[in-house]
Amino acid sequence: MLDPSRLVTIPSLDDPTTAPTGCSTLYVFEPVPHLDGKINWSTEAKQLRGRLHTFLETHRYPGEVITDHLVTPLDWQAQGMAAGTPVALAHAFGQTGPFRPSNVERRLPGMFFAASGTVPGVGVPVVLISGKLAASRVATYLREQAR
Repeated sequence: MLDPSRLVTIPSLDDPTTAPTGCSTLYVFEPVPHLDGKINWSTEAKQLRGRLHTFLETHRYPGEVITDHLVTPLDWQAQGMAAGTPVALAHAFGQTGPFRPSNVERRLPGMFFAASGTVPGVGVPVVLISGKLAASRVATYLREQAR
């Protein structure tokens, strides 16, 4: 994306132990395509690092970097996350709403899921709905088991 939304947090503002004295810790999250795309993360990582540093400088975040650690889809994949994505499915039509995986695990009765990787989808309000759906299904399951 030419101008992606980014999440920037500065945990050292609330917990000074997360950075050396007189320094800050910044965390920048930029959504990127997963490994099923056409990006070669072995070579793209360097460009991404540069873009993130430019973003921080442009928006006047503390600019003197002592240490940085870039995590790419290759790193997520190495941690066992499918297609190198920690944030579930894409926003493509075939992976939205009713097309997302069910929050009922049919192979294990009583197992229900809630979060962005299941119906109805991503975003705080929608994930809260997902939690309500799962809670309702758990309550129904428990009532049926008590009979």
